[in-house]
Amino acid sequence: MSEYIYDASLEDEHTRLHALEAVLDPGSIRVLETVGVQKTWQCLEVGGGGGSIAYWLSQHAAVVVATDLDTRFLARVPASNLEVRTHNVVTEPLEENTYDLVHSRDVLEHIPEREAVLDKMVAALKPGGWLVAEDVDFMGALRREVFGEKNDLTLLDARLWDAAVTGMKSRGIDAEYGRRLPWRLSARGLIDIGADVRGTFVGQRVTEGMTLHELSLQQLRPLVVSAGIPEGDLDRLLEAVRAGEYMGIGPIHIAAWGRKPA
Repeated sequence: MSEYIYDASLEDEHTRLHALEAVLDPGSIRVLETVGVQKTWQCLEVGGGGGSIAYWLSQHAAVVVATDLDTRFLARVPASNLEVRTHNVVTEPLEENTYDLVHSRDVLEHIPEREAVLDKMVAALKPGGWLVAEDVDFMGALRREVFGEKNDLTLLDARLWDAAVTGMKSRGIDAEYGRRLPWRLSARGLIDIGADVRGTFVGQRVTEGMTLHELSLQQLRPLVVSAGIPEGDLDRLLEAVRAGEYMGIGPIHIAAWGRKPA
């Protein structure tokens, strides 16, 4: 297994997860509404993280099972129809032919065994059930010559993210897995394939996107420094983010969905 690049033991991790939810939840919910979650459904949330999507599902489905290696934040979700499980999706089984919906977000990219895990998630679906998988693609963060004006800050940011992606790859993380998802679902026999592509913009005022960018860079400090980026360069960019001097396009997130034939 890869070593998860964000340290769940840090006090700021809940804040980072909350910012991530604030940035990504609207798009995730739009996709789940497109799929059409129903009150009778049994749903599985793989890698529930901070619990916001598990909570949303609990308001729209009959039963929700949310799994994670670290369930501290999931345990706080106020829903009587939510079952929280400490679970390793790589080494432990999932019930087969059980769920009307299986959802994951920013999970598969971190797991070298992602193809086997995706097989498990498909097998967990009932006939006619839906799989929704969301993962990152760092294309937007890296291609400053396409997505933003070249200046000292954007070029520095691109170097930092390039170093981070290099470090991720050395740990078995696929920083471009999001773009592969529609084809990975189709290869497993799912039908009615769809996808949603969305990006994040970090502007010159305090937003959840700015908080997410800052805390993610803080968490990635050991990774980018080990890849040869001076700590002073990282501190310079972080200060620019805090001071509202930074504008940038963050990583692209891609959600793909498909239905298991009845």
